[in-house]
Amino acid sequence: MNSREYFIYHEDPQQLHIGTLPPHAYFIPFGKGQDSSQPRERSELFELLNGEWSFDFYPSIFDMPDNFLETAPKSVINVPANWELCGFGKPQYTNVRYPIPFDPPYVPDDNPVGVYRRKYFCKGDGMRKILVFEGVDSCIYLFVNGVFCGYSQVSHCTSEFDITELLHDGENEIAAAVLKYCDGTYLEDQDKWRMSGIFRDVYMLSRESEGIEDFTVRTLLNKDFSAAEISVEIKAERNCLVSLYSPDNVKLGERQGRQLSFNIENPVMWNAEKPQLYRLEIICGNEAVTELAGIRKISSENGTVKINGTAIKFRGVNRHDFYPDTGYYASEQQLKKDIELMKSLNVNAVRTSHYPNSPLFYQLCDKLGLYVIDEADLEAHGAVEAYNTYGWTNGYNGIAYTVNRSEFAKAIYDRHERLIKRDINRPCVVMWSLGNESGYSDAFRESAKRIKKLDDSRLIHYESSRYTLDGKGENELDVVSVMYPQVDYVKNYPVSEETAKGRPLVLCEYSHAMGNGPGDLADYWQEIYGNELVCGAFVWEWCDQGIAAGKTADGRVKYYYGGDFGEDVNDGSFCIDGLVYPDRRLHTGALEMKNVYRPVYVSAENAAEGRFIFENKLDFTAVSEDWLCEYKIRDKGKALYSGELRLDIPPHESRRVYIAEAAGLTGEHITIDFDFYYGGESRGFEQITLFRCRRGFEFKQNNSWRLTGSGKSITAERDGKRIEISKRTAQICSLISDGCELLREPCGINLFRAPIDNDMSVKGEWYKVFLDKLKPKVYSITAEGNRVRAELSMGYAVHEPAAHFMLEYSFGDDGVRIAMKAEIHNGMKYLPRLGMRFFFDKSVEKAEYLGYGPYESYIDKHSASAYGAYSCKAEEQHEDYIRPQENGSHCGCESVSLFRNNIKAVEFISDSDFSFSFLPFTQEELASKTHNYLLEEYDGNVFCIDYKMSGVGSSSCGPELLEKYRLNEKKLNFIFYLIF
Repeated sequence: MNSREYFIYHEDPQQLHIGTLPPHAYFIPFGKGQDSSQPRERSELFELLNGEWSFDFYPSIFDMPDNFLETAPKSVINVPANWELCGFGKPQYTNVRYPIPFDPPYVPDDNPVGVYRRKYFCKGDGMRKILVFEGVDSCIYLFVNGVFCGYSQVSHCTSEFDITELLHDGENEIAAAVLKYCDGTYLEDQDKWRMSGIFRDVYMLSRESEGIEDFTVRTLLNKDFSAAEISVEIKAERNCLVSLYSPDNVKLGERQGRQLSFNIENPVMWNAEKPQLYRLEIICGNEAVTELAGIRKISSENGTVKINGTAIKFRGVNRHDFYPDTGYYASEQQLKKDIELMKSLNVNAVRTSHYPNSPLFYQLCDKLGLYVIDEADLEAHGAVEAYNTYGWTNGYNGIAYTVNRSEFAKAIYDRHERLIKRDINRPCVVMWSLGNESGYSDAFRESAKRIKKLDDSRLIHYESSRYTLDGKGENELDVVSVMYPQVDYVKNYPVSEETAKGRPLVLCEYSHAMGNGPGDLADYWQEIYGNELVCGAFVWEWCDQGIAAGKTADGRVKYYYGGDFGEDVNDGSFCIDGLVYPDRRLHTGALEMKNVYRPVYVSAENAAEGRFIFENKLDFTAVSEDWLCEYKIRDKGKALYSGELRLDIPPHESRRVYIAEAAGLTGEHITIDFDFYYGGESRGFEQITLFRCRRGFEFKQNNSWRLTGSGKSITAERDGKRIEISKRTAQICSLISDGCELLREPCGINLFRAPIDNDMSVKGEWYKVFLDKLKPKVYSITAEGNRVRAELSMGYAVHEPAAHFMLEYSFGDDGVRIAMKAEIHNGMKYLPRLGMRFFFDKSVEKAEYLGYGPYESYIDKHSASAYGAYSCKAEEQHEDYIRPQENGSHCGCESVSLFRNNIKAVEFISDSDFSFSFLPFTQEELASKTHNYLLEEYDGNVFCIDYKMSGVGSSSCGPELLEKYRLNEKKLNFIFYLIF
């Protein structure tokens, strides 16, 4: 039998679903008498077909035999899964570019096919048998007992087949042929790993012939929110009995019919902070369905987004369905863990980038409390490359090339309709998103109008509407959405009323979290909170998309990114761009976000008098009896006072608080920390400086140092201490205390850092002038009295020196004062850092410091850290990013002491704040290795003291680093003291 003859739909955009049931709201029926509020697996009408399926893999559709259903299966595969993670084919990561030639609607002949087969035992119970696939990439041809049953595409949406007529009592065979590519691939060009297969749950539903086909739950509130109506519209051939229960499980009434409603006085409303849900029980014949309803109203009023009449801010993240070992498949436990982790980080909103998630995800968001921008399975980003292949003819507007093709109009609406009809009953969904980065066209305009007819209770979002090839605008969208704007754009929105049209602004992507970042979160949120027309922002993105690829000898997981599987077309490590590692360990960026998203902000009204302003940033929750605020007052990290506050601050309001112990304090560097806890869980902190004296280290000159200038160096000796300064480099090449050499190799002036991902736009300039290879040229070096003075430059080849320096070493009672006067080349855009690097012996292993800790901190990334006294070992300071880069620095430091065998060996002090790092890796090692598991530790520990380190920003995809965070001074002085 030639079963391949049915493979005629995957290159025909007008044939999207053959033999499938119409899309409808997600629900699972239970048998009458069962508790339909239980997990779906407990329904007697639900049979989960996950597990081991027989499997045949063909690298090309032309390798598949005509009678492929009659051949004996050669392999097995677990369902759900991506077949590339099961040893069949290779994963491919690409961001923008299509993985296939741009030749719609056609796809390559070398189109891999996976043929899945399993036995199904059918009981002769007279019930309809509905076979459900919740996610298949990219399309599916279904056969039952060798007979063609149907076809469907749209990877992240549900496909249902009524296979009743093809089954017989007893054993049957279900076969699904899944193609890697179809014409839908042109509309599924999302920034993610490209993988295939049956990747979500598969199950059989046993249904009555006159059961529920669909139902819609709507909630309507009156103007003052004192009364509500819950209406239920049921598509069925018989009347249904519907009962309504309150959030505290009190039965409020029951109605019979197919169009019915319940009126509720003083309703308990749903929001992400208090996700209160009413329960609807629907009985139709011998079937029972439970639906949870949230009473809430989403509106845009005078450019402000409101939930239940309250202006809100979405403190959001973008989330892909991705796990390092299961790929696209997410179990309910994994989904719940993600949501709970987000909530613990003060996230209140998620955008499902860039496709609908599992139906279970939304149910969990309803119960646990997250707002959702629900995004259609639609992205055609690669069109911009295809359109401009042979010349940049119409700029970025070329992104609309695919969606302007008339043959895709039907598919565009189909993807929108399937999203909305499946998730229409979910209270967590506050916006429908038409997709991502596809440009705009008449098909989108018409689809947006149809969406409003399907559901006018939510806002419509779509960022890519600004890019068109037809020159038309858009009037269909409810919000203005932008990606990665400058902070000033947020501050000044709306720049143009014509563009805004009275609509609110949402940053659907911002603060690109790739690698060591993001470094601009606090700046954005200062402006977001200050502009009532900005409803919030969503960090890109939640998780590093690294694929687990075995373990190292010491048991660490290796993570692969783009190109590691030998893909010709790939975008490297651009998928390693999350707030959390693949295994959900937190990046320091996640901790940064947590504290920026904190629910309570504190400012000093008058610190000298102990008066503070506490501001509740929550939208619906009072900071009251369930909250605890602990405060601690310290001077240079040493505790002075502590106490507890029980606050009573309504949402969106402020309170003045007087703390007597904070009034009138003087000292050296006095801070007060406010730590906030809800239900015993840390929700963030605020630190305020109460007093800081002008710093000045008392350095006493001492002429008892013996300076000798023989050979290649100048040596200074006194009381068992010895410093040797190279005449060739003018920098310290030996440091001996109590007869022990502390250095492994000479130190040096340092202007470079191992580029972070966010240095993407500037690192080329740094490498061009060889900042990573600079060598000193000493013009003069003299020793006189207790001083060594040198004039030198730092350069390498081709160009003028990057910088000129005057160095002065002055010797005193406790050590040496190092004064560095620098003049940076005028052509330099900005430096990554400027300071001095010391290569200490491995025995110098511990640091104690006064500065921002305990996490890595930078001038624009220290919201997660606080000024204080900290202790650490070098290996503990390394942040093990999957792609190695600069890490572990600490800004705002006053002093650092390094310990050798638990005895203080050397101390660094400066009269001005400085940055330092103390790591077991050199910057050369970090810059040269592509993966963390390839790193080799230095045989000592590397200490960098920096006058300043440029900020980290989020320029890997966002705007350039803010000017105020750049080290762009051309003349500077840096003085520090090396005490030993």
